[in-house]
Amino acid sequence: MSDPSPAEVRPPPPAGYRWLVLAACSLAMFGCYYTFDALYPVAPLLEKTFGVTGEQLGLLDTSYNVAALLTLIAGGVLIDRIGMAASAILFAAVGAVGTLLIAVLPALFPDSPWAGMMAGRFLLGIGSELFIVASTTVVGRWFKGKEISFAMALQLLVARGGSWLADQSPDLFKSLFAGWQPPLLLAAAFGLGWLVFAVVYAALERSAAGRYAVPKAGATDKLVLKDLVRFNLGYWWVVGLCVAFYASIFPFRTFANLFFIDAHGVTPERAGELKSLLPLFSMIGMPIFGFIVDKVGKRALFMLIGSALLVPPFLLMAYTRLPLVLSMAMLGLAFALVPAVLWPAVTYLVPEERLGSAYALMTFCQQLAWAGMAWGMGAVKDAAGASAANPAGWQPVMWMLTALSTLGFVFSFLLWRSERGPGGHGLEAVKS
Repeated sequence: MSDPSPAEVRPPPPAGYRWLVLAACSLAMFGCYYTFDALYPVAPLLEKTFGVTGEQLGLLDTSYNVAALLTLIAGGVLIDRIGMAASAILFAAVGAVGTLLIAVLPALFPDSPWAGMMAGRFLLGIGSELFIVASTTVVGRWFKGKEISFAMALQLLVARGGSWLADQSPDLFKSLFAGWQPPLLLAAAFGLGWLVFAVVYAALERSAAGRYAVPKAGATDKLVLKDLVRFNLGYWWVVGLCVAFYASIFPFRTFANLFFIDAHGVTPERAGELKSLLPLFSMIGMPIFGFIVDKVGKRALFMLIGSALLVPPFLLMAYTRLPLVLSMAMLGLAFALVPAVLWPAVTYLVPEERLGSAYALMTFCQQLAWAGMAWGMGAVKDAAGASAANPAGWQPVMWMLTALSTLGFVFSFLLWRSERGPGGHGLEAVKS
């Protein structure tokens, strides 16, 4: 085979083009994150209008999680087969349709509004999780070396902005919250925006394929069953922390609006402001903490500190009248610190050729625990009769969160202790 002629050698994509691709993909992620979080500020209205119970609200999350689990089992085969551009459009379209169904099916079938929302939430889970996998792969293809960490941090900052805006929606779009449907129709509009920017990204991707030398996509993360028994103990401590951390934070966000309104008598607007502190701290803190940890090392110690911050706030909010901002600031710091250290730490604990299995397994366990915790919290809320008339009914729910976050602290302590001994994996060292 002869070497290509100079005319056939394509130049690398210019920097401006690469950042344009990242901007389109990140704005699509903004819409994706908004559609996921837009349901929770509407929860009090769903409870009032349709009598949706806490268990049913939790199961809406479980429906999303089941869809996510199925996509992880599929292992991204579809992404590998049809390519990044087509995948982005397909998954954004599925997610946008799911968001629209959440908004319209309860009105079309008022006798079973929850079932229609379950169906929409399931489709949203398929579209969102696969789109997030595809978007993460996009960053890895278009950015290398010292740029990749900043590019990933920037993408996450924009994406978390969607969560922050959804949390703030009762205040920013107050007129829409006179009823349950207008806020969800707004979320459907953001779903359409998600699809539009996915199409823009796909057009940029396809245009670049004919003009520039763009690296081909690597294989997406897959669960390889034979790898599951070959990971070291340190990795399993990280998995335990991951499960406990995310199965505390995300289910709490599901019920936070109801909890703040019932247990503390705040307005829906104030409840949204308080909950928005979590994505706000994440947006600001993750790039900062990631930079600091790369400079000083001490990854296991930082995970220990972050998981310790997660334990007190739930009981402080349940049993004291200390300012809610204090507890939410502690949760926000944990929400920024732990993920910034946890995911990169896996690269020190697992050989490179098994990273795909390692990340897929962690995410699988996380989604499984999140699904069970969301349903369990709703069931306990209903059993305890938690409401504005019975604020104490929320206390068993907050004990569940405290117990799980304490378990996460135990896992992080075991990891920290193991890394201090001679069998450590370099988590405490400065990145070379």
